[in-house]
Amino acid sequence: MALRILGRPSDRRSFLTGSAAVGTAFILTSKASAQDSVAIVADSVGRPGQLDELVYGRADAPVTIVEYTSLTCGFCAHFHNDALPEFRRSHIDAGRARLVVREFPLDPRALAGFMLARCLEGERTLAMIDLLFRRQDEWARAENVSGILLSLAQFAGMSQDAFTACLSNTELQQAILAVRERGQTEFDVSGTPTFFINGERHVGALDAAELGAAVDAAA
Repeated sequence: MALRILGRPSDRRSFLTGSAAVGTAFILTSKASAQDSVAIVADSVGRPGQLDELVYGRADAPVTIVEYTSLTCGFCAHFHNDALPEFRRSHIDAGRARLVVREFPLDPRALAGFMLARCLEGERTLAMIDLLFRRQDEWARAENVSGILLSLAQFAGMSQDAFTACLSNTELQQAILAVRERGQTEFDVSGTPTFFINGERHVGALDAAELGAAVDAAA
């Protein structure tokens, strides 16, 4: 069944509880289990999953940051729009760290946005994610979300036919949901943004200075 993206943002609860990939454990994670699994998380969180990793930076950077994010999350947009550009200059472009972005959609609109980004492929995928975060206020809670997402996709070089085909790709839809499920079940991710810096968990938005200090401490 093709993804429906016309629902309202208030559909988030039914999306989270109704998805085959994620159940009520999404919002009821155990702090104790998270503490017990620190060693496992540090060893495995850096391993790629089902989809190709979305990466800013060089493969040989000494510190890897894994970020679980949602395109409709305001704190995530704040990080990507305000903190990431400075952090890229100070750490990523300098080869001191790499950032791996993983999908953790909180609602059908975020899932649709990630699908469109993945359909563009290559460097255009990250460019589309950046565009959707920059213009989050225009589409994340809009009435005509389909029309706005189509306009943004066309701006990124996607035709209307490709847009329709992308959002009808149930295999891609399930692959992105599998990324989210892995984050929840293996690494106890329960909200966005969640960062793992060389395996160490940091929950909530970080500014460039905080992220830089955490990376420097892990190096």
